[in-house]
Amino acid sequence: MMKKSLAAVAAALLLHGVAYAGAAASESTDAQSADKDAAASTWAAQAQLGVIVTSGNTTTKSGNASFDLAHRINRWTLSGGGAVLYASTGDLNTQQDTTARVQADLDLSPRTFWFSTLRWDRNLFTGFAYQESVASGGGFKFIQSPATLLAGELGVGYRRQEPEILTTGTLGNVLTRTRQPVVSDAVLQAGLNYSHDITQSTKLVNTLLVQYGASDTTTTDNLALQVKVDATLSLAVGMQLVNNSSPPAGSVKHTDMVVTVNLVYARKNPKLSASTGEPVTVTGFNLP
Repeated sequence: MMKKSLAAVAAALLLHGVAYAGAAASESTDAQSADKDAAASTWAAQAQLGVIVTSGNTTTKSGNASFDLAHRINRWTLSGGGAVLYASTGDLNTQQDTTARVQADLDLSPRTFWFSTLRWDRNLFTGFAYQESVASGGGFKFIQSPATLLAGELGVGYRRQEPEILTTGTLGNVLTRTRQPVVSDAVLQAGLNYSHDITQSTKLVNTLLVQYGASDTTTTDNLALQVKVDATLSLAVGMQLVNNSSPPAGSVKHTDMVVTVNLVYARKNPKLSASTGEPVTVTGFNLP
């Protein structure tokens, strides 16, 4: 029942944004139809893919795929995305993570905005069977120039997570899982997003997200360097750190690190990022 309530709250927040944006869009239909180029500039998208396979005495496989999509309607920006991560050694699964997010942003001024977001994560190796949250709050763009973006977000929300006690093998594979009662609590969510064009073909991006709750504080940081291959393709090398302050019993490590190498395809848009409020990041795969 509580899970349904969480989904209902999230849906209400996002549908409110969609409805408001739809009404605003209908009022400006004539103006938009008069300018076909304007319609094209309201969309941004990107997809990432990385795969590594090794064979010999030991066979390892690892890979990931992700996508991000954003649409601008007057003062509203609707965005969403998802990612999957997989790794194995021989016949043993050593990493499996699936994430998804949706967000609605409302511009209050050229530098301030209000956001509502829903996040969901299912990582089979962190000690949490799943983590999901809904949050809403305000944001401010400290730096906004053609080459640099620095924006911060601060809000409150509600989180549910299901701990599980894991016993693992020598290769990191899970031998047994023991589910624990679901934990629900209020959270304080803070984010910091940075993007800087070092040269015309090289970009540095970093995103930091912190969810503070009574049961656990989750900190996620993504750092990536992207180099353009052509107008739509880039190579991205990055690192992701995820820290849980109070992981379930049996989770020896508080911090997980993922090193990434990806090929990125993007539909470029100088006025809109595919992941609004979050510069393009790498959610990659484990290197063997």
